[in-house]
Amino acid sequence: MIDKFAHDDFQRAYRRGFWRKLIARLTGQDNDLLPYSEVRRQLPFQGQRDLGQQIIPVDKIVGSVGRYRDFDRAYLPTQTETAQRWIGISKARYKDIPLPPIEAYKIGEVYFVKDGNHRVSVARERQQHFIDAFVTEIDIPITLTADMGLSDVLELKDYAHFLQQTGFRDIRPEADLQLSNARFYGRLHEHINAHRWYISQERGYEVPYAEAASSWYDTVYQPLAAAIQAQSLPQAFPNLTLTDLYLLISEYQWLRRTAYQADGSAEAADQELLGIYNQKEVRRVLSTIKRRSWIDRLILEQEQATFNQRTRIHELRPEAVIEASLPGKYEKLLHHIDVHRYYLGQERQADVPYEEAVASWYDNVYLPAIQLIHEQGILAQFPNRTETDVYIWALDHGAELEEALAQLESESEI
Repeated sequence: MIDKFAHDDFQRAYRRGFWRKLIARLTGQDNDLLPYSEVRRQLPFQGQRDLGQQIIPVDKIVGSVGRYRDFDRAYLPTQTETAQRWIGISKARYKDIPLPPIEAYKIGEVYFVKDGNHRVSVARERQQHFIDAFVTEIDIPITLTADMGLSDVLELKDYAHFLQQTGFRDIRPEADLQLSNARFYGRLHEHINAHRWYISQERGYEVPYAEAASSWYDTVYQPLAAAIQAQSLPQAFPNLTLTDLYLLISEYQWLRRTAYQADGSAEAADQELLGIYNQKEVRRVLSTIKRRSWIDRLILEQEQATFNQRTRIHELRPEAVIEASLPGKYEKLLHHIDVHRYYLGQERQADVPYEEAVASWYDNVYLPAIQLIHEQGILAQFPNRTETDVYIWALDHGAELEEALAQLESESEI
């Protein structure tokens, strides 16, 4: 009788496997076990460790080392060549004969059977939730989950290599920096390397990569990601990840800032971004953010923060009020300070400390110009602009300013 029960169990499992295979073909669903060798080949390996004997969830067993073609994703048999092996294990279960633990590799949240595939298949057919196993854990930078097919794993391989190369799994394990297009991980690398160069220049020594990556994540990525979330853009573009949006918007900011600094049209930034990311979804993102003013406000806030940090103006001159209303103008102020520092150095025939040059520029160049702007009432001719805007305009348009002053004098004489 036990022989018949075990044989019937196999036939029932095999028929269910056949229908699952047919449905998978009709619907295009992935019904295959994950091949361990392919997963190991595609994903970066960071080491392994023996976890000893454990009780593991049967439904988290999603792959096999050598039998991945003999069973489907539900561990139903897909062939009859090893039917007697399956039936023999089923009979042992009916007789309550103890079976040895299986051997399995753990990768992320899932398991791959090294030895004991038929034991797993019988266990699942009997609706057994857990099974004893000797487990070896394979360490990789990403987490595999039970709902992933091989195509999902392959899509993650570039992200896994990115995490391994940058060390983010160790320095910021909570970071989710996945992109929907693997081609652009190189651009994320460029962002980190550019930040590393910048803070190395600022500190006067080469900053270690891990420290630079942490700094980039904390001071560059996270603030912009928070601003993107505040604008509800992830909800508006569910096909893009948060890091997709960070990459698009951070580079768009840079392109717009460059256009403003060159007194060019911001429309050029649109075309350049579309030249890099020639995707329909990117056009939609651009169309959405251009209808809002937060991008320019964000650029302005970042530029002002950079200017204040670079010059330490509020430490040197606490009363200073330097506020531009247009993006791209703080860079011009920094250039003015550099020029002033150069001429001071020429005059003294000595290198002038940057902080001293900033204070001298403020006292002898910027403040007198602001006082003149007040005395002449020039700000009235520039509605919705600040004193700093007018100062920058005056330096860029000296001849036009002289003409405006002459006009004011002639009007006052009349």
